Amino acid sequence: MSNETIVLKEDDKVHYCPLHGEKENGIVKYVNSVNEIAFVVYKCNNDWDNYRDYTGCATNLTDLKLGWVE
Repeated sequence: MSNETIVLKEDDKVHYCPLHGEKENGIVKYVNSVNEIAFVVYKCNNDWDNYRDYTGCATNLTDLKLGWVE
């Protein structure tokens, strides 16, 4: 896994890439570039149009990749 930090913005579709375990799709709700974290909504009962109504999880930018996986 690369230590490269990607540039993300709100509303980007991303997937979480842990070293072990499954990848998980989400949408960026907020980016804190100073602390190199993004708040990402992962589970919203497939209500992606209203993802802003759900709580985002703080995720290291280095653990995120752009785009969704199937």
